[in-house]
Amino acid sequence: MVRVTIDTFGYDHGTPENPSDLTLDIRRHVPATPQIPDAEQRTGLDPEIANTVLSAAGVARLVDNAALLAIGLLEDVADARARLVKIAVGDARGVHGAVSIAEEIAQVLRQNDVEAEVVHREIQVRRTPA
Repeated sequence: MVRVTIDTFGYDHGTPENPSDLTLDIRRHVPATPQIPDAEQRTGLDPEIANTVLSAAGVARLVDNAALLAIGLLEDVADARARLVKIAVGDARGVHGAVSIAEEIAQVLRQNDVEAEVVHREIQVRRTPA
């Protein structure tokens, strides 16, 4: 059973319809990617884009803190059937920073034996646990 769902989105396209337990607005915290050749045709799933995003100052701490908060929320819910945490990660367009950060949060959760699913609204990709 998926215990954490992470949705990415672009604020330019509107906020998510469904509420989240935690929403991260990373627009001011992640560098733009125009210095990367052909960035417009690529997404945050691309290793070069992801490395640029994830190496920005403070992003590793943001990822770790988001994962720790999700784990804490899961542990604090008394009813096992209700143990689902929803995280939303948004940037301006929802294709670079939000995607890379969401994937990294999911990876940290999986390393801590928490099942996580990532849905990228703007690039229409769903990634479930391996």
